[in-house]
Amino acid sequence: MRRLGIIGGETHIGEVTALGGKRLDIRGACAASEAARANLEALGCPILPSIDELLATGLDIVAVADANDARAEAVIPALEYGCDVIVDKPLCLAPDEQDRIETLLAENSERRLLMLLTLRGEPTYVGLRDVVQAGRIGAPVFTHIRMAVRLKREERPAWFLDSRRSGGLFLDLLIHGLDYLEWMTGRQVVSITASTGNLGNPDDDAIRDHASVYCILDDESTALVEGQRMLPDSKGSDYRVQVAGTQGTADLDLVANTVKVTDPAGADTAISLPTERISVVSDWLDNGDRIPQDACLRANRLALAATAAADSGEIMRVHTS
Repeated sequence: MRRLGIIGGETHIGEVTALGGKRLDIRGACAASEAARANLEALGCPILPSIDELLATGLDIVAVADANDARAEAVIPALEYGCDVIVDKPLCLAPDEQDRIETLLAENSERRLLMLLTLRGEPTYVGLRDVVQAGRIGAPVFTHIRMAVRLKREERPAWFLDSRRSGGLFLDLLIHGLDYLEWMTGRQVVSITASTGNLGNPDDDAIRDHASVYCILDDESTALVEGQRMLPDSKGSDYRVQVAGTQGTADLDLVANTVKVTDPAGADTAISLPTERISVVSDWLDNGDRIPQDACLRANRLALAATAAADSGEIMRVHTS
């Protein structure tokens, strides 16, 4: 059982803590906010006052799930100390921070990093990818990925509502869609045009409530990845994917938990989905390849490129491997 320390507790730390006592020995935690400390106290592990004191307890893995603008401040010391890292998305908010993280990983090849790109373990998203990879709808030509949720403004911490601290919708939300686009199609994005704004909360110019990314991939297919935090309280989320291929279409509806295919054999045919959700953390602990380290780094680079494209109004070129 590997020794784990936790930094932060405000975001999707449940992906990690679910394995406490089974795959992971949670030795301690630290958190800057009162809300995060309250979440961590429920784990029954020691709550330490600083990252340095947490690292000094002797850890194999550090899980980072604090405010988005503090990610690099936790990931970099953990790697320097000699720990593997599991980090909620985003990895960091600035290109120079990512440069430093990538340099540390290159200089210490035994170190491993996982970002929680959890769509790769969700049955509906796995099922749609299986359809596309099997060639049932031919080669993908256009993909539309939608990620819509409620803002829940009264419930969110201050950093989450400030795009300067959260990184905005590209890094905090659409990063999932950008990663999934490449994983599902097996192609790489080569250029990005993007926009973002705030139309629902004019009293707070730090909020960003909608964003979209138009992508051209390396086979000249295209995609729109869009997201918004404007759903009313009557609906919690609305995640959808539509893929138009050379021989048909495939449609995912996460709320309905369906994937339907239209091809020469028939219209709107529901496909059988995997019965169990895959734990991306368990897969990583087993040295699986559900989320390769390079994919984690690339997803954050794509989200950074989308942010830069929206800020500049320019087309951003993206390197391929």
